[in-house]
Amino acid sequence: MPEKWFYGRVSTVEQQEDRNALKKQLERGKNAGCDRFYWDIQSRTTEVRTGLQQLIDDLKISHKGTVSDLVVTRIDRIGSSSKLFYSLLEVLRSKGMKLVALDQTIDTESLGGELTIDILLAASKFEIKMLSSRVSAERKHRMVQKKSHRFAPFGWKVVNDAYVKDESWCVSLLESKRNFRVWELALFIFEVFDNYGSARKTCNILNEMLGVCGQVDTKSTKSKGNHRIMPDDIEEFDLLQNHKKIYQRYPWTGLQWSPAGLKNFLVNPVHAGGTPFNVTTSSPSGKQIKHFDQWDCNWDTHEGIITREQHEQIKRTIRGNRNNKWAARKDDINPFANLLKCGRCGGALTRMSSRRDRNRQYTAYYQCTYYSLGRCDAKEMLSSRSLDSQVADLLVREATRLAGMVDFAEDKQLEPTEVKELRESLAGLEKLPTNPFVEKAKDGIRDQIASILSLHENITKRSLLVREELVQMFRDHEYWDSRTSEDKKRILNKLVRRIIVDGRVVLGIEFL
Repeated sequence: MPEKWFYGRVSTVEQQEDRNALKKQLERGKNAGCDRFYWDIQSRTTEVRTGLQQLIDDLKISHKGTVSDLVVTRIDRIGSSSKLFYSLLEVLRSKGMKLVALDQTIDTESLGGELTIDILLAASKFEIKMLSSRVSAERKHRMVQKKSHRFAPFGWKVVNDAYVKDESWCVSLLESKRNFRVWELALFIFEVFDNYGSARKTCNILNEMLGVCGQVDTKSTKSKGNHRIMPDDIEEFDLLQNHKKIYQRYPWTGLQWSPAGLKNFLVNPVHAGGTPFNVTTSSPSGKQIKHFDQWDCNWDTHEGIITREQHEQIKRTIRGNRNNKWAARKDDINPFANLLKCGRCGGALTRMSSRRDRNRQYTAYYQCTYYSLGRCDAKEMLSSRSLDSQVADLLVREATRLAGMVDFAEDKQLEPTEVKELRESLAGLEKLPTNPFVEKAKDGIRDQIASILSLHENITKRSLLVREELVQMFRDHEYWDSRTSEDKKRILNKLVRRIIVDGRVVLGIEFL
């Protein structure tokens, strides 16, 4: 008998407001007779999701006829992207499956059903843009008024829209017989960093001192890597709790520090009496933290625990760590810095260890930074030599493919796919009776089309330049192999947005 599969998704906000929100969705799927369940806790705007990708991978290898339906509670649980939705729908059709929404009666095989889906997706995009606009307006208002953010970094709390030192007791160190309030421990972290000058060394010292060295939640590691469960597992479904805990800080969890987390803590201007703004940027995989030199800041919003001069010195130290004796030498430049992303969890890969052979040849080993914190199951390390070789293969292969596209792209400027999808959605809305909601949705789509087209000409020219440069440079391995590490870094930063890695395998390269 054919199976039914279920996909559930809740946003992080829903999960914070109701810790059983995801479990309730899965129970509805169980009541609908589903045999296998996939899940995610992420925003609908995030297209790269572990559970959804696992679902698509399992669908592709399943035999036609073994699965009859994919069940969701609502269409927007899949996402707000038309491209993502219809690519999944094509996979379902190739396997003879139907998409069933428990709260919406939609026939995806009919023209009316497709029109309804287009309207729902357009309304979802419009809602997202409206929410984003309101959040952006509130941030600008808070920035002008010099108000704090809703959440405070370690050592602080928010009282009446202002940062104040957290005076609650935090930890006692038996060996040194010292007691710390939260803000005192935050200040102590700066003292340790001042002594050692390295985020990684400071991390090791703190974790050992606080008794959290080497603690990894294997259960949450497993849950992070596997977003598929069976009906009998729903009653004891505790994955969401682990998922929530691993992204929290004290006092909701322990005092374990990672090098990346500690670095962001150290450069946070809140400790020096400033309030940072515009610290993140959006990407298909979610929000990413910008480099601290790109942050905006309002100074003198409150009394800090370190001076402004100390804050600037800390940033100078972190920038210049390569010149310190504990860091890599100049001839060991990392050409892949800030470009490697884990294909399993989306985290960054960093150099965890290195060695020199008898010929003094340097080899570094990269690993996902979330593995040591129990957030990812990518245990394997990727050597710099293997990484370099695989990246060279992909660059040569990409240059060969793009060689046949450059002339064609120069002759004809193609309309972006996103614009085509928006025009189709607009055409569907035009057929509906006029009402304020539909008119707002139509105006929103028209604004999106105009914005995309205004940028498309410049984007297309830039893309053609990137393609042409790739074609000229990467005809074979010889060009890449002859470059120094510094040259490779400059080339990659100019052409590449990110390199996706899964264990010891480079999955692909995303170009600018």
